Amino acid sequence: MDEIVITGSTGVIGRRAVRELLAAGHRVTGVTRSEPGRARLADLGAGAVGADVFDEASLRRAFEGADAVVNLLTHVPPADRMADPSAWEENDRIRTEASAAIARAAQAAGARRLVQESIAFVYAEGGDEWLDEDAPVAGGGVTTSALSAERHAHELFEKDTVVLRFGLFMGADSGSTLATLAAARGGASTALGRPGAYRPTIDLDDAAAAIAAAVHAPAGTYNVADTDPPTNAEIDAALAAAVGVDALRPLGVGPEGPLARSQRVSSRRLRSATGWSPRRRAGIDTWARIVGTG
Repeated sequence: MDEIVITGSTGVIGRRAVRELLAAGHRVTGVTRSEPGRARLADLGAGAVGADVFDEASLRRAFEGADAVVNLLTHVPPADRMADPSAWEENDRIRTEASAAIARAAQAAGARRLVQESIAFVYAEGGDEWLDEDAPVAGGGVTTSALSAERHAHELFEKDTVVLRFGLFMGADSGSTLATLAAARGGASTALGRPGAYRPTIDLDDAAAAIAAAVHAPAGTYNVADTDPPTNAEIDAALAAAVGVDALRPLGVGPEGPLARSQRVSSRRLRSATGWSPRRRAGIDTWARIVGTG
């Protein structure tokens, strides 16, 4: 049994991770400064502690006694604002300033392990090739700050560091999932990139299970995505079938950037190291489950 403190513990992935870690027998405390956040954690059976995530001294007090610190902090804007670069400023600040404060505070508090959330979209264009954790990264857009968070975790924390590069989170309470489904109901695709481009996706529950597995995984960087990442064409076909239309209208020429790259991400390293495996092919199975047709 470990003492685990989680930042970002009340978000869509955080609260699932709390449940998974508690089910695995760990003692879990979430960092939150809000009364609703404390109530959510209490309902899950976890403790709560207040801290300013940009203040190292505050975080160090919150992390005292922790065996592991898990940083799941993000501030992803709503779907209708994602195309606006300014909407990502708070998320970028969390990925840069807060990640550094968290890594330093975890080190100072004597934690043995730091788990840092990242994203699989950091990889360069891969075409049809499989991309493992040693594949070249390219950054750009929102991935630049994700790479900063990875660097802080590795450089500012001197003990065991685990970085998890997640595919696109998918689930009934994911804003991007629901926005994609709403567009499909209107007959439109939201896919960026060519139809044959591979898209790393991951079910939220499977992502949470990966976090629980990471607490005892060998230190290193791990991809967390569908075992068989789907292409944009496969995702759109599953969407169309779920909402009952023949086909989705393509987005046309969308903005260039990480989300338009083909990224056939392999999660074999985490599966081999921990036995974790996704239970669903999120990019395909999610849509029918949400609309109740599967």
